[in-house]
Parts: sequence; structure tokens; C-alpha cells
Amino acid sequence: MNIFILEDHLIQQQRLERIIKTLSLKHQIRYRNLISTAKPDHLLSQIEQVANHQLYFLDLEIKNEKHTGLAVAKEIRKKDPYGTIVFVTTHSELAPKTFAYRVAALDFIEKDLPEEEFIQKVEACLLIADERRTIPVSPDLFSFENKYTSFQIPFSDILYFETIEIAHKIRLITKSKVLDFYAELHEIAESDERLFRCHRAFVVNLANIRSIDKKNKLVLFDHDESCSVSRRLQKETIEKMEALR
Repeated sequence: MNIFILEDHLIQQQRLERIIKTLSLKHQIRYRNLISTAKPDHLLSQIEQVANHQLYFLDLEIKNEKHTGLAVAKEIRKKDPYGTIVFVTTHSELAPKTFAYRVAALDFIEKDLPEEEFIQKVEACLLIADERRTIPVSPDLFSFENKYTSFQIPFSDILYFETIEIAHKIRLITKSKVLDFYAELHEIAESDERLFRCHRAFVVNLANIRSIDKKNKLVLFDHDESCSVSRRLQKETIEKMEALR
């Protein structure tokens, strides 16, 4: 789980960071990264690098724009439909408006609450998000974990995995996002029978192959995606693909 904070007041940002770290230690809540920023674009760009359950604490007002947090929440929902969103703000009058944006926020925490009550609300959100972390985001889920990374993603979203220039780093191409992580390609290929290493640099999701271009030695997917297939593995790739259908 990654935790994101969108807050443009440094003191409030540091306050929330401190509370989250203290409560995470208290409850032994594991998170990979705690990312704080005052820039909505920076937060949204970081979501491209994640999968799995995430937790977002969003201030509604950024740079004196009252509805910025709501707009960011709407963009988060497009990128991360399973994330837990919490609004933290001084604008309690905007609470009813959050429902109109249909972002399924978990809570609306007022910054000027007594400190103990504020901490209790943050604590409740952390515990719920941590509990959700163990719940599969899809009935048919691809879960992967090694000493470097841990994530889960709907299997039907996976197109293929490929090696990249950085040693021991793999790139996952899905229907909606790209995820880079450290692993070995053989680990991926051995993790599910629907995954097949069709080339020394690629592992494909057999269930999402649209066709094989034998002449150009390509595996074709929807969304205009493709990857290489070695000549000697073309026949086996086709056989395994057809066996699933």
C-alpha cells in the first residue's frame, strides 16, 4: 500500500505525515511509500507507478481553489478505482458536494477538530485501508510478491510483461496502465499457467492475445499493443492460446 497526501500548507502536511507514521508504527501497518505533495499533477503522475490498494488524504482547497481536491479525486478514480480516498479540509460546507462527484470517499475530516479527535479519525481511515489491502480487488486476481515488490491486479487487465534496460526490472503492460517493478521474467512465467514466455524478453497473457502475426513475429493484443514472439515458439504460443478458448 502507498499513502498519498495532497496538501499545500507545509505545517498541515507535516502534521498529517507525523500522525500517519506514529499510527502505522502503533498498529504495525505496512506501507511502501508515503508521498506528500502540494501539486495535484505530481500526485496523479505517481499513480501510474502503482497497483493494488492505495490510500489518499486530499485537501479540498489547493492554491485558494476550493474544488481542486474534488477534481483530483475524480481523476484518481479513473486511474485507481480501488483506492481509499479521504478528504481533509477546513471547508466542512463542501462535504455534501463530494457525493455529487461520485468518488466514494471514505471520510471527510475537518482540520480544526480537537487534536485527539482528528487523530482518531485518521486512525480509523488507516485501519480500514489496511484491512482493504488484504481483500482481492478482483475475483480473478494476479498476485505477485517477492523480496522487492508486492502487488495485485485483475488478471483480465494484463497484456504482457517485458524486460527493460534496467537490470532485473520488469515492465507490466495492462489495458490501462504501465507498472515497473523488480523481478525475474521466469518468476512471472511460472506464476500462472495462463502466462507464457513466448520470447526471451516477453511473457504474454494467453487469454488476451487477439492474434499472432507469423510473418512479422508479433503477438497482437487489443488497444494497439503488440510484442515479439520468437519463431521457434510461435506454434506453442498458438497451441496454448487456443487451449484456453
